[in-house]
Amino acid sequence: MSFTNRTRSIATLSMMILAGSALGIGMLPAPGIEREGNAEHVNAMHELECKPFDTTLFDGLTNWSLADTVNASSIENKVVLIAMVDSGNPKSLLTLSTLARYARQNGDDGLVTLAVHPELGWEAMQEKIDQGRVKVLTAMDTGDAFAKAVGSDDAPDLYLIDRAGQLRYADFESASLKRAVGQLLRETKDEAIANAKLQSEGVEIAEGDDSDSGTKKAEPKSIPTEAYATADWPAQNKDKFPANDFQGKPLPVPLGNEEWLSEKKDIQNKVIVLDFWATWCGPCRAASPMLEDLQREYEGKLEILAIGGSNDDERAHKRYVIGSKKAYSNLYDKNDSIYRPMGVKAIPHTILMSTDGIIRWQGNPHSPDFKAAVKKVIEVDPMFAEGED
Repeated sequence: MSFTNRTRSIATLSMMILAGSALGIGMLPAPGIEREGNAEHVNAMHELECKPFDTTLFDGLTNWSLADTVNASSIENKVVLIAMVDSGNPKSLLTLSTLARYARQNGDDGLVTLAVHPELGWEAMQEKIDQGRVKVLTAMDTGDAFAKAVGSDDAPDLYLIDRAGQLRYADFESASLKRAVGQLLRETKDEAIANAKLQSEGVEIAEGDDSDSGTKKAEPKSIPTEAYATADWPAQNKDKFPANDFQGKPLPVPLGNEEWLSEKKDIQNKVIVLDFWATWCGPCRAASPMLEDLQREYEGKLEILAIGGSNDDERAHKRYVIGSKKAYSNLYDKNDSIYRPMGVKAIPHTILMSTDGIIRWQGNPHSPDFKAAVKKVIEVDPMFAEGED
């Protein structure tokens, strides 16, 4: 970030602090850095943030998976990403892979990654380590002292320490990981101290990925309703299908009750495909390569969400998903929150929605019309069509 841009940011933040003080506003959530848990837990995490991290906690960790260990001297002027994990939790296994990827990509920039596992169940984690399946530095939390000190309530939990040795973000959402890591890596030690002070006063600096370039992110488009009404959408599917017909309508219930089994994505302002499937369904698995091709082809404009439900054993479903990563996202609808209102009686079944949340096509992904419908929706959707040459 240039000196001019940084000065402008600090001036703006100063006005925000004054305004917040005048209104009696306390700690505010960071823009884009979301915390996990209910209000009570989030407040408890805020109490831990912006204070020097107790590095003696590292001394209580044992059974380090690599020759290197983490201590006060090894993380000096480094950013430290810590994940509390549990080998029996499928999402923790995904988090281990995420940590390994961040270590590869950002290790030279000063990022240290560490996975901390409870004493209970360590044998299973040690077995994975011995088999070479864990590619990130991992240690056992003897007596669970580390987890208690950082307030970890449900693995996986993420924590970030800045270059000044301060715990900046405690138990935050995985969807905020890229933004949070990027911000702290861009800070110098002095900037980390200054920004943590601002954060403790009620303002958190969550810069976008383009902050160093001095360019502004594009403002979200405001699309008039009539633009969607007059768009040349693909013809609706007139074939009979084993679900309630919601073509031309929004979902009967909003998404949000599903558990993300892959890294959580920002689905705002994207064309969405919901793919209802199960691991035991041969035609569902047969559609997977085609769905991956679509996701890769239209990355940035399309998000494909494969949704499993109670018709598939939860443990088996999660094990399958973790073991066979896809280009698209995977979610699990344990309570059939979307399955039941949609009336899905047979799978595979797909729903194609434009960026205004209206279902434009619905049916079997193996239908010859499905891929053409996806292409057409992306071509004519006002979110992408307007302003293009």
